[in-house]
Amino acid sequence: MFPSDDPVPDRLRVVMASEHFQLERIIQLAEEFVRGHESDEDFVYRVVLLTSEAFTNAIEHGNRLDPDKKVTVELSAEPDRIEVWVEDQGPGFDREDVVDPLQKENLLEDSGRGLFLIEQLADEVRYEQSGRRIGMIFLRPDR
Repeated sequence: MFPSDDPVPDRLRVVMASEHFQLERIIQLAEEFVRGHESDEDFVYRVVLLTSEAFTNAIEHGNRLDPDKKVTVELSAEPDRIEVWVEDQGPGFDREDVVDPLQKENLLEDSGRGLFLIEQLADEVRYEQSGRRIGMIFLRPDR
């Protein structure tokens, strides 16, 4: 996606329709962006995994698969961290209302682990705009 001779920018913002086929594109963009700023494979994997999870949550739970609604993904590279922000156009949610996937009655559910995974693997998570915007901060290794 980024020309091979040009450096990867420090900031990237993309707006996409709420459709599952867009997931492949966001994974590719996120991976190229993060690899352009950090070589640690575990770090790259974590950022890309959680970006794809937040994007999937935005299209499914936020925008409810409405292709007329958009998801905005912003990535930024700072000397000490990578930040990823994902925003949907849905009604939002209250984090306290999301069930705990570790409770016995939820262990065998097919879904419901996305936010748990994000909160476990990102160094910091922020919810804004009534849950329509999630920020994930990843502290860069060895900095």
